[in-house]
Amino acid sequence: MRLDLSARQTQIMYSDGNHQIMSSEFFDAIKQGDQNRVQSLLFVNPGLIHEKENGLSPVMIASYHKEVEIAEFLAEKAGGLTIFEASATGKTNQVARLLARDPKLVNAYAEDGFQPLGLACFFGHYETAEYLIKAGASINSPSNNALHAAPIQSAAAAGHVKIVMLLLNHSADPNVREQGGNTPLHAATQNGDMQMIRSLLFNGADLTIANKQGKIAMDLAVEAGHTDAIGLLKEGITRRFKAMKPKTE
Repeated sequence: MRLDLSARQTQIMYSDGNHQIMSSEFFDAIKQGDQNRVQSLLFVNPGLIHEKENGLSPVMIASYHKEVEIAEFLAEKAGGLTIFEASATGKTNQVARLLARDPKLVNAYAEDGFQPLGLACFFGHYETAEYLIKAGASINSPSNNALHAAPIQSAAAAGHVKIVMLLLNHSADPNVREQGGNTPLHAATQNGDMQMIRSLLFNGADLTIANKQGKIAMDLAVEAGHTDAIGLLKEGITRRFKAMKPKTE
């Protein structure tokens, strides 16, 4: 009896070890963009679709690693998506159905600290972001994690100008700061994103705000060697100076 129990325990441990190895291989394949391997592993063990890595589902891991085709494949295999998965993959119809059942989900936080609107903004899903705003998503709500990033910062960092304008048109704060004190303008300047810089400047972005390292947007442009951005920021500073300068009679 004791030997049987020991053998059974060894079998369970071995099975658990294989499962852990397969789960690790599955997530590695997702990150590497190996869709054939992802499909093969999922065929052998369909339950992998419900596994998580650091609190993130396969759909979210694929999304964060910019493996769009794999994310779409996994979203189909997952069946019902969470509000966070639906927002990250731009499934507006599914977002609508989820919110119809539970309207409070619109401002819920995922395990990684982001809300549906922040995810839709970061991954560039305009229609989904627009729907979430209409459904009552908080425009300036920061993420509940170390980044402390508002949706406009997520959109600016990812280079989605159209979504940034959507947020600004719904009273997003152009000067909101994340954990490091950076504003959306800091992110746009660091990326050398001229269209984003213009959009932010024309909608109230403050060139003089310094982050926690004491650096303004111009400093980041110089460090990154973005000459066009430097020129554009100089124009903005000149216009600001002229506006502040008292008129002489």
